[in-house]
Amino acid sequence: MERYARQNELVNQEKLKKSSVLIGGVGGLGGFSSLYLALAGVGTLILVDNDIVEESNLNRQVLYREEDIGMPKVKIASKRLREINPDTNIIPLQMDVKEDMEIPYEVDVVIDGMDNLEGRLSLESFAMKRGIPFIFGAVEGYMGMVSFIDNSTKKLEDFIHRFKSEKPQVLGATAGLIASIQALEAIKYISGKGDLLKNKILLYDALSTNFLEVSL
Repeated sequence: MERYARQNELVNQEKLKKSSVLIGGVGGLGGFSSLYLALAGVGTLILVDNDIVEESNLNRQVLYREEDIGMPKVKIASKRLREINPDTNIIPLQMDVKEDMEIPYEVDVVIDGMDNLEGRLSLESFAMKRGIPFIFGAVEGYMGMVSFIDNSTKKLEDFIHRFKSEKPQVLGATAGLIASIQALEAIKYISGKGDLLKNKILLYDALSTNFLEVSL
């Protein structure tokens, strides 16, 4: 298909088409990662979020507009993603992210788009209990981090010791960068390409323009 002509030597397009990715939280991280996965031609995106669009989201959550304020995020996100790529099946689930949530669809990989530690731990537990890889991502200010977690690797509890209780300051560009790396990890995993961030955490500091890969 001409849509994917500029990437068909880089990925396994047929595998992407047959794959299903669950994104927990479609805010700053989840909005960008879902956008890039839809553009890449992932077959099914399952969006899980129970929030509505707020004005304070608009500095970093790329799928939403001012006229969307007060609307469910999954409803607006699914509409925009279908416009971006009608070939991608978008499944919006307006519900809280929980460890025991019922998802009646096959899932190949889970992407962390949460903005709090409790939500991330619940989403990770959901994935691990089902043997599904979990791509962690987090941002605060000019900082971001990414890791690829499965049942053979260290888990969040092994390296995330504390998060600030208040809402963090976040720049849209930081969220976009970290979400792009999360999307790339998912594409690499599905296509069987390259090395993944297993038992590693990739740290980015925009103020010094430095990446640091730390073994766990």
